[in-house]
Amino acid sequence: MPDPKPIVWMRPEKPTRGPAPSHSRGEIARTAITIADAEGLEAASMRTIARKLGAGAMTLYRYLPTKEDLWAVMIDEATAFEPQEPTGDLRTDLSTLARRRRKVFLRHPWLAPLLATRPIIGPNFLRSMERDLAVLGACGLTIEDSTDVMNLIYSWVSGAVQAELTDRANSEQSGLDRHGWRMRMKPYLVSLLATGDFPYLAKMTEATEIAEAGEQFETGLVIILSGIEARYSSAIDKG
Repeated sequence: MPDPKPIVWMRPEKPTRGPAPSHSRGEIARTAITIADAEGLEAASMRTIARKLGAGAMTLYRYLPTKEDLWAVMIDEATAFEPQEPTGDLRTDLSTLARRRRKVFLRHPWLAPLLATRPIIGPNFLRSMERDLAVLGACGLTIEDSTDVMNLIYSWVSGAVQAELTDRANSEQSGLDRHGWRMRMKPYLVSLLATGDFPYLAKMTEATEIAEAGEQFETGLVIILSGIEARYSSAIDKG
């Protein structure tokens, strides 16, 4: 089996042959992101990007030969590094980390699903991981515990945002928001609850209203942070 081609970050930024480059990976990535944010990831083809840049599609392949290369630089550009000074308070610092990540994913709806399908080790992504590990270390966690907590927050935020975006897309497609969908389902739900076979669902239906996505996120974040604090309280106290 031939050796795999080096990842995009290990290849020269500028093509080694041909005329002097007129564009950069960053410029291509930013243009692709603008297209993907507005029209979806598949719309960000080299042909469309080239048209936006006033270049030939074949020219851009000199910079990024494959779709994987394009996606890699898009992900790294979209996850641009933002500094975060540790406060030493685990709940405060993790809240900042989680909310920032959610904000980035909502700004770029294609990003969370794409990240979930491939490991990414671009420079911005690695700098962000270094920042998050440093923040957790400042709270008194070991590197092993910091890694576990970081991965938990990353995974939970990604899943929560993907569910939120799916719900939003379904509402746009059907023309029904959450309240409208619930009203449509109400007769069916009432008929099931009347059988007495679903006592806990009946209690839940009586006791709760469907919260907005932001409120659901904050509620889930509180539960997760409480669990993290409980598990690592001794380490935090020592820190």
